[in-house]
Amino acid sequence: MKIDFRVKLLLTIVIGIVAIEGSIGQRYQFLGFLVAIFPYILAVFDKKFSFVFKGLFYSLLAISIQKYSLIIGEKFFAMILNLYGGIVIRILPGVMMGYYTMTTTSMSDLVYSLQKMKMPDVIIIPISVMFRFFYSIKEDYKKINEAMYMHGITFKNFFKNPMKYLEYKFVPLLMITSQSADNVAISAMTRAMKLSCPRTSISNQKFKIYDYILFIFAIILIFLFVRVKLC
Repeated sequence: MKIDFRVKLLLTIVIGIVAIEGSIGQRYQFLGFLVAIFPYILAVFDKKFSFVFKGLFYSLLAISIQKYSLIIGEKFFAMILNLYGGIVIRILPGVMMGYYTMTTTSMSDLVYSLQKMKMPDVIIIPISVMFRFFYSIKEDYKKINEAMYMHGITFKNFFKNPMKYLEYKFVPLLMITSQSADNVAISAMTRAMKLSCPRTSISNQKFKIYDYILFIFAIILIFLFVRVKLC
């Protein structure tokens, strides 16, 4: 299910605000529960099961911590646990929805959707370059870990020789970061990403039936959120 980036962006903003504010969950408990697990429902359709398991694990952990803090009673440690669990429960849905949005959106779809939203080039170009940079760093970081593993330098060796572990991990990463920044900037120029320069796109993003359904769901959340706040 390839959801349009504009719909995913709207859902990220709405779910993030609704989950953090929490008034909808207090008034409509089922809807609050649906908002909390909604990113994982979308991830199931995209077969991102590791994403689902991690998100549900942290959510259940936060709920368990809150339940445990109630058993302890009115103590300082219980207050800290309850605060931590509440923060995770409120913030995690918006964070996971944003993570889902970015990991399931290709760069061509992102740029095309921003152009459809009539975003100026001074915003589109920095965003596209920034996300290409983070993707490059992520891939380079994996290669550094693989090279360290081949040389027998794993996290188990951190306590034996921490300086060596940090040197072999972060020194190459810092050097690659500088090179990647230059390479990504050059790549953007070769792709004709310049100010006031029209460009074609291989993306064919357009609204489908499920996009309209999700868009309506987001509008309903906005309506209920405003209604709860005004009542």
